[in-house]
Amino acid sequence: MKEQMKKISVLAFYKDKDEVTSTLQQLGVIHLELDEKAYSNDIKTLQERHLQVSRVMQMIQDHLPEDGTVSQPVPKGLTPGMILEEVTSLKRQLDRNLQHLDKLNKERVKLKPWGEFDRQKIKRLEEEGIRFTFYVANYKEFQQYDLGESICEVIHVGGRVAYFVQVEQDTHETLPFEQVQLPENTLTEIDRELTRLKAENVELANKMGAYQTNIDGLKHELGVINSQLEYELAINSYDDYAQGKILYLKGWYPEALEEKISKTLHEKGSTFTLEEPGPGDKVPVKLKNSSYTRLFEPITKIFQLPNYYELDLTPLIAVFYPIFFAYCLGDAGYGLIVLGASVAGWFTFLRNTRNLALLGVLLGSFTTLMGVVKSGSVFGLPITGSEALPIFSFLAQFVYIPDDQSYVFNAFNVALMIGVVQILTGVISSIVNKTIYHSFSAALPQVGKLLIIIGTLVLFLANMQNVELFKPYVLVAQIMLFSGIGLVLVSHDLKLSLFKRVGGGLLPLFFIFTGLLGDALSYVRLFALGVASSVLGLVVNQIGMQIMDSGWWGWILGIVFLLFGHSLNLALAILGAFVHPLRLTFVEFYNNAQFEGGGIEYKPFKKLTSKIE
Repeated sequence: MKEQMKKISVLAFYKDKDEVTSTLQQLGVIHLELDEKAYSNDIKTLQERHLQVSRVMQMIQDHLPEDGTVSQPVPKGLTPGMILEEVTSLKRQLDRNLQHLDKLNKERVKLKPWGEFDRQKIKRLEEEGIRFTFYVANYKEFQQYDLGESICEVIHVGGRVAYFVQVEQDTHETLPFEQVQLPENTLTEIDRELTRLKAENVELANKMGAYQTNIDGLKHELGVINSQLEYELAINSYDDYAQGKILYLKGWYPEALEEKISKTLHEKGSTFTLEEPGPGDKVPVKLKNSSYTRLFEPITKIFQLPNYYELDLTPLIAVFYPIFFAYCLGDAGYGLIVLGASVAGWFTFLRNTRNLALLGVLLGSFTTLMGVVKSGSVFGLPITGSEALPIFSFLAQFVYIPDDQSYVFNAFNVALMIGVVQILTGVISSIVNKTIYHSFSAALPQVGKLLIIIGTLVLFLANMQNVELFKPYVLVAQIMLFSGIGLVLVSHDLKLSLFKRVGGGLLPLFFIFTGLLGDALSYVRLFALGVASSVLGLVVNQIGMQIMDSGWWGWILGIVFLLFGHSLNLALAILGAFVHPLRLTFVEFYNNAQFEGGGIEYKPFKKLTSKIE
């Protein structure tokens, strides 16, 4: 569901612009229509400050110690500005060291073939008139060349390359090979400097990572900057009226807050008008759901928010997504692990995002239940085939959806049934949506589609599958099918003449019939993924048990293999159980519900009152 929104236009005398804007920011509930392209020196400064703080936070995160411990103490009472200066300075020094390291490594590679030698002795010999020239050449070409009276010493041969030095006195004969300018430092000096720089870089990185204790303060600083930036954007978003003497600013607010907004603005002496949304208005969206449904709002936002002029499908996602997830994961043992990890996360790593922990608890609980009801599997062990275990004998009575293909409600058929139910729910949602936000005539094509789907399903089950339950309704189904076809033909585009409408309706009918088959078969993936995780779990168990038959050491290896195998299978199963239900939701369900999306998230213009110094 969504909050009902209303439009507000606030007027201000140009001298009172700052005071009115401050009032709106302190009120903190109005979504302003800001000019994101507005420019001023203050906006530029704040944007640069925001970028600087974000970069420093990323620098700190990138250099956190692997064990999470802080080895370098950070002084107390640092302001955000001091932290930015310190971390930026450390980063500059680290970057300089990295550049120097890169240079030294290149010099070392260049010098390594020549080995260790005393540069001072060479320098003294050069002062006496003895000249040393270093060359690199193809070894075969070097051997074939006539050196004449030149004195050359091969220092190293690597592959097909010869490294040699020419020694001359009072002559300047140049050989036709590539000359090499060697670095001033020796290998020993380079290695010593490399060791020093690496140790210094570790220390610099630790110093940067130690500022993790100030991350919360920097996040608060970002909030302050965002608050100031929004204020400046608001100041620059006023439109002129009456030759610039009167300014006005537009925004949106939840209708439930109208009394509070009116009272506050009247007390401040502000002039404003309140209106209902009109055609073409870009109304922000604020979702309003129950505590249970709210857990699934992040899933809705993964794709897009609904626009203001359509239904919020989150309550329906909250019904189907847990079923899809549990059906795909399909193992009670894996469900217990998800449940246990989510409960543990509530008190530890998810304590700051407990809605996510609650969602995990819910999905884990559904999976545990589904793992028993569907097929009956616990860590790949079939419940119905293990009567020797008392707990399995007890749980076997609750396996209502077996893999037995002779049973109507087997795992494959139930997956298709779930898909059909969601498709029908999507079509009904689109009918309700068109009726509420447009007109009933706009919903007629979807009514026709609904009749076609129901009629086709009943005829398929009664005539082709010989399901006795549906045979008495064959005539009704035929009437629904032909009525739906007629309704789609005459109502799919009311702007056309009747003759053109009927002719043009053949294509929508084609998409309805082919889409129904394709959409329904897409839900087979629920069955396939559930079977895949169960079979892989069973294979892991069989291999693990075979390893255990090898003696006492086999027990150790077998247990290790079982833990590794089930961990890998669980990771793959969870990934599939997360992604594929999203695909079914955002493609098949949204398509049948004619979901448009593109909603603008409601972001009230408010002020962060305190600032960490």
